[in-house]
Amino acid sequence: MGHYHSKTPKRHVGYSNSEKVGLLNLGKLRGWDYESSKYKSSRTAITKVDQDGKKTFQGCKKQLKDSQTYPYRFGLRVLRILPDLIKTGCKELPACPEDFDPLTNYCCQSFTDLWDDAHMCEVLQYLRGNTNLNIPAEWKPHLLN
Repeated sequence: MGHYHSKTPKRHVGYSNSEKVGLLNLGKLRGWDYESSKYKSSRTAITKVDQDGKKTFQGCKKQLKDSQTYPYRFGLRVLRILPDLIKTGCKELPACPEDFDPLTNYCCQSFTDLWDDAHMCEVLQYLRGNTNLNIPAEWKPHLLN
């Protein structure tokens, strides 16, 4: 986001049904001086080495909060390429097989052995706690507690 005059140089990855999403990538960020006093105040994490020699990171709450919104210039760029995104994107979703049942499919998933590093159980618990999430009643007993 540094190319779009963000407070931090955080890199983002975007997925789309349109190859035109690549127009948002302005290449490698150059000239960003991480040690500059201008940017030290906006660092989102502090890096330390513990007594065992292991590199650790500690998040800076205020700076992380400030970095969670997209920069204005990024929004303008998305708006500028929006017609191309719409034109070249997926026109319709592929049809699911007639016997496909999303709930059964979800219940067959194992979140603990494949994605240990992603902590999927915690992610799903967090998402389930979202007050704006509209979960069908028949799904609730099957979601992680």
